[in-house]
Amino acid sequence: HPGLVTPTNHERTMQLAYTSKLNSGCISRQVGAVVTDSFFSIKAVGWNNTPEGQVPCLLRKANYLMKGQDKESFSSFELNDKEFRDEIQNTLIQNNSVETLKKLNGRHLSFCFKDAKNCLDSKGNQVHSRSLHAEENAFLQISKYGGQPLMGGYLFTTASPCELCSKKAYQLGIKEIYYIDPYPGIAEKQILESGKNRPKLSLFSGAIGMAYHNLYQPILPYKDELKMLLGYKWPDKKNEEIEKLNEEIEKLKSENKNLKKQQLPSS
Repeated sequence: HPGLVTPTNHERTMQLAYTSKLNSGCISRQVGAVVTDSFFSIKAVGWNNTPEGQVPCLLRKANYLMKGQDKESFSSFELNDKEFRDEIQNTLIQNNSVETLKKLNGRHLSFCFKDAKNCLDSKGNQVHSRSLHAEENAFLQISKYGGQPLMGGYLFTTASPCELCSKKAYQLGIKEIYYIDPYPGIAEKQILESGKNRPKLSLFSGAIGMAYHNLYQPILPYKDELKMLLGYKWPDKKNEEIEKLNEEIEKLKSENKNLKKQQLPSS
């Protein structure tokens, strides 16, 4: 019976994190995060994306980079580093732009800067990511728009935090971190399982996504459902009073009419 019960605090908050990830312009993995205080009052929402003012990777085109178009979307490094540009040309465009466009069928020829740079360096360096992590973004929103106490609060994220975000959650005094998908790394063993005030890392359990709506969204308002099943109707006291007054007025009119007839002289 959809709508018979309401979501838990954990489901309500994780659903918001799950929805907010769709704002991400990352072409690798979309992640959403929500930070609350100890009473599950939401203090900030974040998703992995480029800093405000920069164009997300999803909306950038490699062919524009090579042609020198839309320069505001690209960094000075991307525009001027020959080795990097050669890698983009050889790997993505392959000197066959017509065939590439046919395969794309209207899609952007986007690229991940981190992947390209790590390929050149023969390393796997997370520092080269253009995006803020979702948890990091949520934490920064609080600093940006006004401080909020988070000691003893909760972090909800669609992917478990990396080592860097785990340290920030630890520093902010987060009590428990709920996640849906595991993120590779050693954040739990290296960061979260060390020290005295350890945030607890918990796998989220509950309805999420379409299941959330299917379970918690009623087909019609519950009071209307009860009225339909039981056939009752609340009496309208005001209308009842008006009807009684109208009846009294009609009665008085009738009595007045009869009184006038009695007072008329007989013929």
